[in-house]
Amino acid sequence: MKIIIIGCGTVGTGICSQIAREGHDITVVDDHEQAVSEISNICDVIGVVGSGIDISVLRKAGADKADLVISVTPSDEVNMLCCLAARKLGTRNTIARVGNPDYSEMLQLIKQDMNLSMTINPELAAAKKIYRMLRYPSAAKVETFYRGKVELVEFAVTANSPFCNKSLFDLRSSLKVNFLVCGVLRGGEMIIPSGTFVLQEGDIIGITAPDEELNRLFKAAKMFKQPAKNILIVGGGAITYHLEGMLKQSKINSTIIERDNARCYALTDAYGSTVVRDDGTKQEVLLAEGIERTDAFLALADKDEENVIMSLYARTKKVPKIITLIHKLSYVDFFASTDLQSIVTPKTITATAILQYVRALSDDADSEIESLHKIMDGNAEAIEFSIKQDIEGITGIPLKDLRPRRGILIACLIRGRKVVIPSGLDAIHKGDTVLIITTSDQQLTNIKDIVK
Repeated sequence: MKIIIIGCGTVGTGICSQIAREGHDITVVDDHEQAVSEISNICDVIGVVGSGIDISVLRKAGADKADLVISVTPSDEVNMLCCLAARKLGTRNTIARVGNPDYSEMLQLIKQDMNLSMTINPELAAAKKIYRMLRYPSAAKVETFYRGKVELVEFAVTANSPFCNKSLFDLRSSLKVNFLVCGVLRGGEMIIPSGTFVLQEGDIIGITAPDEELNRLFKAAKMFKQPAKNILIVGGGAITYHLEGMLKQSKINSTIIERDNARCYALTDAYGSTVVRDDGTKQEVLLAEGIERTDAFLALADKDEENVIMSLYARTKKVPKIITLIHKLSYVDFFASTDLQSIVTPKTITATAILQYVRALSDDADSEIESLHKIMDGNAEAIEFSIKQDIEGITGIPLKDLRPRRGILIACLIRGRKVVIPSGLDAIHKGDTVLIITTSDQQLTNIKDIVK
């Protein structure tokens, strides 16, 4: 496909690096020549210097023949105008980054009038991800599928864990819980395991299970932690603003520490939040606000370095759940070595959502991508397919008789209201939703891609 990305900041760079691997014809646009040059060299794409709301620049980038324009500049208004102009020139689909909460309700009214195919709000997406982590504090990361009926959780295997030095066959029989280990990250290598695979200390494992089974699994594995009820948050930016609405609905108590006066007033006016105007990087402030008694600590400040330092301090105070916001993609691997529990990166979440849309444009009538998540530190993908009709070589065939490509696992089947962790005797049928786990080099766009 012919894709144009407007905005070469960290979000645009993250999106470009993701979809450039999929073999698309990509052009990037930005009014900063150095930014265009850097992303063009890194991702081997065409660069155009200029403003995305300049019609001549859009024409030079090929908007009249583009399949998709993605506008992710820091300005919501510029993004919407870029997409509107691109559609007028002939672009088939457009995606705009829109982060201002004040625009959310308005966009629902004018999205069709503006010919926007999709809007993406990185801060709202990050807030939703954090909220899911708070629901299951035993897990380092949580992804949700099929409207919350299926969860995929990740956590590390410790020396005293019932998972350590056990084969997957033994685990299923001993824990007596309906779950599937669908991926193992060991020493940077992603493994789709068989039943004889033996887990080791330090493995990062991904598990799929029906929503109602997860707490049973954590209790059986002696890992259960009570859902967080009292939370301490440092940073009162857009992510915290969106998250507060979710916390209030769930009756979860939160205290926010924020330096900026305007942000403090915005949070108290919108939600009646408890906000302390102070510097959350100071130990005495964190102690005064009860970091030693909190169920969860969220480092959501603007500076990555501050978030990491605060999170490491929270770990010394044995806070049960610590979530760290990292803005710069280049920092994620570096800070992961500090053994932080749960890292959230809005740019990665945004890039993955747009990658899902790009893959969905390639779908045919047989199946449709409902959701896509990068998992296991980006080394694997979890893709939710909706089966629209019978497919030769796929539907009606017992899974033991399918010949999936290497690095692919059928993790879950959803049929009506029933969630099935499949055995070899189960089969995919028309109307099912299927969760596929695959290594990131597979690039699935259709359910038919799973077989050789």
